[in-house]
Amino acid sequence: MTIEIQNIKTILQREAVESEDEAQFILRADEKLKQILREADDDSSTGTSVDAIRLFVEADDVSRRKLLAFCENFVDPTAHAQNVAQGTQVCLHTYLQKSEIYKLIDFINLHRNDNLFGDIVYKMMDQHGMTAPQVYKNAMLRRQDFARATSLGSEYNVTKRVAWQIIIGLHCNLEEADTLLFSAGYLRRKNATDLIMEYFINNKNYDIVAINTVLSDLDLKVFPCYEPNRRGEHSIK
Repeated sequence: MTIEIQNIKTILQREAVESEDEAQFILRADEKLKQILREADDDSSTGTSVDAIRLFVEADDVSRRKLLAFCENFVDPTAHAQNVAQGTQVCLHTYLQKSEIYKLIDFINLHRNDNLFGDIVYKMMDQHGMTAPQVYKNAMLRRQDFARATSLGSEYNVTKRVAWQIIIGLHCNLEEADTLLFSAGYLRRKNATDLIMEYFINNKNYDIVAINTVLSDLDLKVFPCYEPNRRGEHSIK
């Protein structure tokens, strides 16, 4: 057993590792949101707020996932960065003093005009001095898959796994990784795959093949990796 595998196994044993199934998280958060809305429906003073929340949830899949992620424990991974960017006083926990329905409204007001995943990817490429081919080759993604995921103005539903591959391709730090994940409607959580990705990023190891080796050794789902063959096509590794 390599030192890397030993270190990762130690981390997984130390952490309360959650299920790999993102759908379970969505169902749990969705039930919490429904409960909040049911309670708010009984209060005539919150009618407008309930309507705003339902409109946000129904807008698109990303908005829905973002609100459900926030609804789980009322933590916003972008609050600090946005407050700093706006030059306002950083006070991350003032919303915790409010009722749940108004926490959700504050969240919606903050995120109703968020940039899309593709916008943020291209912004980070500029910051890192990287080109699109460099990113998708680092990530071992097909050019077409990268283009669909990052098409500006696209409503393409980026999966969490594709988001992780692009994060690796961009050589992101953890703060950047959280920003990109959240822009697609996901959080970095304490499941085995996310903890492994966190380990590799903390160690500045952006080798997707090495990551897949660890995932495979731990009987976890690997990332689909493609590389060009001699005819310019792509083959899966």
